[in-house]
Amino acid sequence: MLAKDIESASIPAGAVRLWWLGQAGFAFKTAAGTRVFVDPYLSDACERLHGFKRLSLSPVAPEEVAADLVVLTHEHTDHLDPDTLPVVARRNPRCLFAAPAGCREGLAQAGVAAERIALLEPCRQYDLMGIAIHTAPADHGDLSPTALCLVLDFGGIRAMITGDTSWRPAAFKPLADLKPDVLLPAINGVFGNMNHIDAAMLTRDVQPRFAIPCHYWMLAEQGGGDPQGYVYACRALCPETRAMLLKPGEGLTVEPR
Repeated sequence: MLAKDIESASIPAGAVRLWWLGQAGFAFKTAAGTRVFVDPYLSDACERLHGFKRLSLSPVAPEEVAADLVVLTHEHTDHLDPDTLPVVARRNPRCLFAAPAGCREGLAQAGVAAERIALLEPCRQYDLMGIAIHTAPADHGDLSPTALCLVLDFGGIRAMITGDTSWRPAAFKPLADLKPDVLLPAINGVFGNMNHIDAAMLTRDVQPRFAIPCHYWMLAEQGGGDPQGYVYACRALCPETRAMLLKPGEGLTVEPR
């Protein structure tokens, strides 16, 4: 169903539509039809490799993904999915993959040829498939020293994606200064990640038009997170931002200002 929704979606000029894939994964589609997937965890690889059972179903199967660009924030299994990426790479031979250096080995093991990989460094800007990718260092500690936070600029609509990180206002300020329209923060609060209050303080700093929390209620061992607590905290700290919750597979169209 989600794959058909993405395929059939008609995006107004200047707008972008996004869909939550569950965990930290999002899909985007531009008015030009470019399809971008960020951190798509669509399999049961975490249970197969780590014993972490998936608690919510994927809204799309790996073989249904039609993508022009896949962007990864770091190399952990629930972001660089070793059971999803080989399928996506094989079925989308023109798809490019952009990721920090820590993902290099995992992408190679997924069968992604080196010429299809753009390695991302912090504090840089990259232009891929008509999308500007702005990077900042995430703080995921020794768990992933090359992890990144990102802003994707779709030609006017900007989405800030925290990936897995602690709240680090100084490191994130260059991304906040880009005035993102949408903030997509992780809120599970364990393994060094922001909890819902940290994420609400980041939202106050960024002042986006929309904020959609993620990275919760997927793997019990990774913490439950408090999505409604995040929404309540945003109402108090940044009432001008529309903080909202999506179901896996649910979408939002972001129009120009």
